[in-house]
Amino acid sequence: MKIDDKYAPQQIEPKWYDYWMRHDMFHSEPDEREPYTVVIPPPNVTGMLHMGHMLNETIQDVLVRRARMQGKNACWVPGTDHASIATEAKVVQKLKAEGIDKSSLTREEFLRHAWEWKEKHGGIILSQLRKLGASCDWARTKFTMDPEMSRSVIKVFVDLYNKGKIYRGVRMVNWDPAAQTALSDEEVVYRESQGKLYYLRYRLEGTDRYLIVATTRPETILGDTALCVNPDDERYKDLPQDARVVVPLVGRSIPVIRDSYVDIEFGTGALKVTPAHDVNDYMLGEKYNLETIDIFNDDGTLNEHGGRYAGMDRFAVREQIERDLASAGLLEKVEAYTNNVGYSERTSVAIEPKLSMQWFLKMDELSKPALQAVMDDTVRLVPSKFKNVYRHWMENVRDWCISRQLWWGQQIPAYYLPTGGYVVAETPEQALELARAKSGNPDLSLHELRQDPDVLDTWFSSWLWPISVFDGINRPDNEEIRYYYPTNDLVTAPDILFFWVARMIIAGYEYRG
Repeated sequence: MKIDDKYAPQQIEPKWYDYWMRHDMFHSEPDEREPYTVVIPPPNVTGMLHMGHMLNETIQDVLVRRARMQGKNACWVPGTDHASIATEAKVVQKLKAEGIDKSSLTREEFLRHAWEWKEKHGGIILSQLRKLGASCDWARTKFTMDPEMSRSVIKVFVDLYNKGKIYRGVRMVNWDPAAQTALSDEEVVYRESQGKLYYLRYRLEGTDRYLIVATTRPETILGDTALCVNPDDERYKDLPQDARVVVPLVGRSIPVIRDSYVDIEFGTGALKVTPAHDVNDYMLGEKYNLETIDIFNDDGTLNEHGGRYAGMDRFAVREQIERDLASAGLLEKVEAYTNNVGYSERTSVAIEPKLSMQWFLKMDELSKPALQAVMDDTVRLVPSKFKNVYRHWMENVRDWCISRQLWWGQQIPAYYLPTGGYVVAETPEQALELARAKSGNPDLSLHELRQDPDVLDTWFSSWLWPISVFDGINRPDNEEIRYYYPTNDLVTAPDILFFWVARMIIAGYEYRG
């Protein structure tokens, strides 16, 4: 080689990477050496490598290669995540381009398209990792919907349900109108948004007096079922106990209730209460037994309760209702207003708080060992400043909404009986056995049972990742899980500290002690 020759990576790198691969140099099997285990944060099958991945994977590679040089038995497990919301959106988009509507397909037909899409695109990110020279144990590559991985997820759901930790109920959830599914609190990103504060006039029934209410969402007046003031607010002391007001444009008479929840300092101190579309209003609705009127379709358009606005998009209604309120003399004033609005992390549309029947995992007891482990440095976060963020999340943990209204993912193993009620089981055959016992009907057949159409949140599979890649849920005593688990280091982004890291620690204590 002459001194002025340039280094040509395309001549050198493939040659050596092929050599490493042919000689199985990155493969690990349990032996007498000290294990060193790293699992890759599984990138979405929809993805392509970006600079964040590059940095992340390079750090992991450095750690793994260093461990090999120290004589340890290094095992770096690669794989990908099925990413329910993102992947389903991509497949729906692809079908639409081909003139096919998802609603015209059966679940099985749609899943065939989804698997085809996954086979075509799912390997891109892994081949990019090879190009980087990543020394992963490729023989161990996993996908969160591999058969044994899905079996692990279903087994854990059934186990937690039987332990009384999973329940089903109607709760206020974050609704993504684009993906048309519920999201967990952690999948909502709050952004500062420039909006308006609308001051609306609610006529006090039987008088010419108006109570002024400030709101950022005038379209939701269609679901108002009460108006609330603070009992200590001097401005409203003269209101009769049984006072009622008329909802502007709607004409519905609603009660005035009194609760110290209302902030005297905000707006006019009078709050419109829409129990179907605000989590705090929902709590007031429960407390005062208010009617609940859901005005939205799943796609963010208004339903039949929207009256003249039925079928219109929620944001188009906001503009139209402002004009209609103004021309009816029911709009006091409008001010520019900056507030935090929640957006779907997956589709970037504004979320709608919505009452919905969903499945939840109780988190309070489950999360305690995982909080303690980080606080006492059994699990060490680097840099340590993240301990405070972690503690804040874990001390304020809410029940996890684990169901998603999608087809791509692990289908919830709950089976509904024709006479009402349901059973939860790992297989349809076991479900039938339980259903016969529950119904007292020994002739009940499988086709009479209806499996819950929802799938589990993607994080409900990836929280098991370091255990399930070694099949530690299905075979808890196998040699590999005993040797490789717990893993040694995890390199990941701080924005999934709760989504993923905390939940993996929780699963680790629940299933591996």
